[in-house]
Amino acid sequence: MSRPLTLALLIALAAAPSAARANGDGSPLAPPTVFERFVLSACSPCIRESFAIATLPVAPFPLPPFPRAAATGARPGEIAIEVLRAHQPGRPGWRSLALRVTLSVATGAGGDLFRLGTGILDGADVKALAQAVGELARNATVPAGEPRPETVDADYHGGTLRIGVLQLRGDAVGYIQTGDLPTLMQRPVWEVPTTLYVPVKDLPGVATAVGQAAARIEQVRGN
Repeated sequence: MSRPLTLALLIALAAAPSAARANGDGSPLAPPTVFERFVLSACSPCIRESFAIATLPVAPFPLPPFPRAAATGARPGEIAIEVLRAHQPGRPGWRSLALRVTLSVATGAGGDLFRLGTGILDGADVKALAQAVGELARNATVPAGEPRPETVDADYHGGTLRIGVLQLRGDAVGYIQTGDLPTLMQRPVWEVPTTLYVPVKDLPGVATAVGQAAARIEQVRGN
């Protein structure tokens, strides 16, 4: 994107209208990602495109003994990973890119998929997410000899997406959450009903898929 277009886009996004918070404090509350603000306030008419990257199945597995947890096993489901591009027709440099992660779980006897939620992360942050998820998978144990806390929660969060590893009394489990991060992060992981749990051994596959998304973003950005 040329320098004048970049400056114009930043000005347009800064001027995007905002809403008041639900608690009535009157402070501005805009969409959390540049991509969403671009689509809402700086892209009309707008062309929105999606590029499918991967759909990762999640098999059921035993969960750690969470406090006050009703379920003892993770639900089967899937993780769909896509790249999004929004742009104005006739203005190839006026565009925005993002990662979209959609979480679904199987319900009922037929195993029909129910969507838990969708998270968005700006394209500029996707490579960092892939690196972070790989690191979380490699460091999912407390080093021997160190004081062992009851819980350790390590994560990467941005936009409306959070991926992490929760250690509870020596057991480790991966998780993915989507939604309003300030609200999600006020509660323990196991108290968020829309959490999709993932075996730690499957996190490298998630990191690989996110890395493929980062590569696609670079490819699309170069076109």
